[in-house]
Amino acid sequence: MNKNNLINFKNIYGEETGIIELKYKDFQIKKSSIQVKNKFFDNNNDNDNYKGIIIFYAPWCKHCVELSSEFINLAQDNLYIFPIGAVNIEDVKNKNDKLAQKLKIEQIPTIKYIDSKGILREYPYEVSIENLRYFINMNL
Repeated sequence: MNKNNLINFKNIYGEETGIIELKYKDFQIKKSSIQVKNKFFDNNNDNDNYKGIIIFYAPWCKHCVELSSEFINLAQDNLYIFPIGAVNIEDVKNKNDKLAQKLKIEQIPTIKYIDSKGILREYPYEVSIENLRYFINMNL
């Protein structure tokens, strides 16, 4: 697929879904870590708690699209309690493809979690709604 055609793919998520669409500029990339900037946590009532989940997806991915309604339900169930973000890795215009390369995203959807210091970490479980619910409940 031509990269120029990928620009036309629209994001699956938006503000109304409870999932925050993030872009390359929303991340602070350091040599030893990648952090999510505070924009992600604006709706979180507990400013000292920087935990959250980020879904890396592609809008053409059938599996990503099929799971999107479940991810949206999960986000809405945890609105203002545990933030969930998403990154469209095919968004070339906003350099999300470069972010995916830096993070070595090899399959989609991929889940990463943000620890209490705001640092992006590997999600330790298989991607499923049940595992995400468990993870969120354990990290509230």
